[in-house]
Amino acid sequence: MNINVDKEQQISEKTFLLMVPLFAVAGLLWAVVYYYFGAKHSAIIPGCYSVFAFSSILIYRRYKNFHFFRNTHLVLILVLPFLLHLSLGDFISSSAIILWGTLCPLGALAFQNSKAAAYWMSLFICVVIAAFLLEHKIFPNEIKLPEVLISVFFVLNISCVAFLIFFALRYFVYQNDLVRKQLKHEQTLLAIEREKSEALLLNILPPAIATRLKEGEHVIADEYGEVSVLFADIVGFTNVSQNISPVMLVENLNKIFTHFDKLVEQNDVEKIKTIGDAYMVVSGLNAGKQDHTKKMADLALMMLSDIGRFSLNGKDKCTVRIGIHVGPVIAGVIGSKKFLYDVWGDAVNTAQRMESTCEPGKIQVSEKFYHAIKTEFDCEYRGQSEIKGKGLMDLYFLKARKELASEKI
Repeated sequence: MNINVDKEQQISEKTFLLMVPLFAVAGLLWAVVYYYFGAKHSAIIPGCYSVFAFSSILIYRRYKNFHFFRNTHLVLILVLPFLLHLSLGDFISSSAIILWGTLCPLGALAFQNSKAAAYWMSLFICVVIAAFLLEHKIFPNEIKLPEVLISVFFVLNISCVAFLIFFALRYFVYQNDLVRKQLKHEQTLLAIEREKSEALLLNILPPAIATRLKEGEHVIADEYGEVSVLFADIVGFTNVSQNISPVMLVENLNKIFTHFDKLVEQNDVEKIKTIGDAYMVVSGLNAGKQDHTKKMADLALMMLSDIGRFSLNGKDKCTVRIGIHVGPVIAGVIGSKKFLYDVWGDAVNTAQRMESTCEPGKIQVSEKFYHAIKTEFDCEYRGQSEIKGKGLMDLYFLKARKELASEKI
């Protein structure tokens, strides 16, 4: 932002410095013409301005005081046409030379600020009134200029001032268009960044939770009476990871989890997090979602079926253990910066136990989950096992959907 301001200031200073020599040349021409036609005292005013203008540029280059340089010329642009008006007589005999004074408030508007421009405009009006009241009272009329010359100067004064006003207005319109284009460009970039932020937020959080956070909700904690929880773990991950490079490990693990993410999206369930090589999914968090157990069972079968396509070391095919349980959980967002959407409860702990006690290459489910899916899925009774914190539990291996199982038979 400061760089843009400095650049605009440099452009403003260079433009003003370019205009001063042009005014100086114009003043010199006016002085020559007035002197040639006998108005010698009147010729002194624009002539002196030309000399002062060229000298002031040299002084500015030495001391670099643009504020003093600009204000000095604004005063001269206001006062000199007033003096020339009085020396030539009146508005007609001076060919309305006082019109050049309008460039003073316009210059302040272009090269200073609107507040200063209003101040200079007030002074210009006062100068015009003073010029009317003081006509033929201060300077003696030394000579009457030819009517043709007065008419020519009328044309020149009106044309030149009108051109400069047009140029100033065109400059303002051009700057306004630039600001609009820049604003539109910044709005477009902002929209793109907002979309990226929202996409990133949706990659971290469920859409409903992301919406609640954007709406200003700070504490998010929801209780669910029944959801399905799945944990998947890559068999032999620790041993394999010790024998391959970190880059290969991360690349291949990323391929596996990216594929799991696609399956999660395909089955309309919610990935919660990954911890090392463990992958956690919950189904049933969305209000009104039906058949969350069946969706989770389909996902588990897909994960088990597809894992053989991947390898961590480039040689051995991967195998997973998958555990599933169903029950009540509490879900919420933890943290304010690196926030995390997570779920807690007995169902989560039990699902993790289902995974950790599962045989490699199989899907182990609890009795409660089995009863929820047994009409549509083929399961194999494993027997009773001691589960930490739960005691003896009846466990099952999920095999396939019944229609798929019957087709194989």
